[in-house]
Amino acid sequence: MRFLRLGGLAVIVLSVFIGASQFHLYPTEDVLTIWVRGTPEQTAIYRQIIDEFRTLNPEAKLRVEVMPARRFVQKLLAGIDAGHAPDVFNLHWRDMPQVSSTGQLLPLDELVDRHGIDRDDYYPVGLRAYTYRGVLYGLPVKGSTISCYYNMDLFDRYGVDYPPDDWTWEELVEKARKLTVDEDGDGMTDIYGLTPYDIANYVWSAGGDFLRQEDGRWVSNLDDPKVLLGTQFYVDLYFKDKVSPPRPGMRSDNPMSTFTFEAGRVAMAITGPWRIPDYQLLDRFRWNLALVPEGPGGRQTRYAGSGFSIWKDTPQPEAAWKLIEFLVGPESMAKMAVLGSDLPPQRSVARTTFLREGTPWDEEVFVRAMDYEVQIFPQEVWWEDLFRRMQDELDAALAGRETVAESLRQAHEVTNAYLDRIYREAP
Repeated sequence: MRFLRLGGLAVIVLSVFIGASQFHLYPTEDVLTIWVRGTPEQTAIYRQIIDEFRTLNPEAKLRVEVMPARRFVQKLLAGIDAGHAPDVFNLHWRDMPQVSSTGQLLPLDELVDRHGIDRDDYYPVGLRAYTYRGVLYGLPVKGSTISCYYNMDLFDRYGVDYPPDDWTWEELVEKARKLTVDEDGDGMTDIYGLTPYDIANYVWSAGGDFLRQEDGRWVSNLDDPKVLLGTQFYVDLYFKDKVSPPRPGMRSDNPMSTFTFEAGRVAMAITGPWRIPDYQLLDRFRWNLALVPEGPGGRQTRYAGSGFSIWKDTPQPEAAWKLIEFLVGPESMAKMAVLGSDLPPQRSVARTTFLREGTPWDEEVFVRAMDYEVQIFPQEVWWEDLFRRMQDELDAALAGRETVAESLRQAHEVTNAYLDRIYREAP
């Protein structure tokens, strides 16, 4: 036993010595630090790609740190303030305005052009998502939008035709009504027709938007009849048509209780490819994919994605760029596409590597969906706070306590008061 303890101590000492030698063999400023985040499967692929970069660039001195998503931006901004930020980091698109507004991201336009990156091959929304005040500060590593998953067994059981490409809101409601069923006749709904994702997609597909530009500044657009149309349609799914499972707040695609698509108790679920890793394990029913239906303003959906950016004060800007170029290159994106949870940011890679032969569902729907109107929220540092305040005002309508028109009227006033203050206090 004493031998084992001494042996264990020797191993610990040796490990500490080796670890110390690895980190202090060269100056800290020579080490390129990379922060990545994501699921364990995603971070494992990031590590694999970075290991391949090391093999091709043996002179590179890299340190990879897997960071939790929670408080990621706060930790990043604290590091920037302290002058010890990671050189390269993974950034969600909705965090871009907050981080870009610090002036601490390296502009990438000149590097992209000098190294011949084909901007035309990228889905335009991906580059827009990483552009702040007209300057590109990141390159997307993955990005996608939503589609409609549907339970083929339920459609067959109740004699409902599968969704076609050119279906509309009216057809969505018609199918959802037929698929909202009290199976045992006890007066309680056992299967709901639809979980509809969130309100933004319906506002956009109605032809509306949350804000508009007037005299070079943002003002509320919540008084637009098209916003009322989209919001009313969304709320009616719950309270008039009763085809969606009730839930408090109704801000996400996570229904309450056991009414989920994977449980076979929801016939259609509008969400993104990030659900593929879970849904591909389902064996209790057959399912497939369809484009989301068209609204009065067309087929418009929301973007979701992440990318890589560079700290402006990195001691090694060229090395950091070389790493990012490798991380988002076609070969690396082909490895990430194997997960099936998000599309590669380039059209050419999405069409050749994301689509897998032999899957029983139509993965091409996700690729095709990116060629319709995919939207992003305003790239303003105050947007996330304002959007929460809008939703606070809309909660009464989303919970059925107030009319949509009255909730939008109040949200319109709150939004304009907020924006007035923002512009009044701006330097």
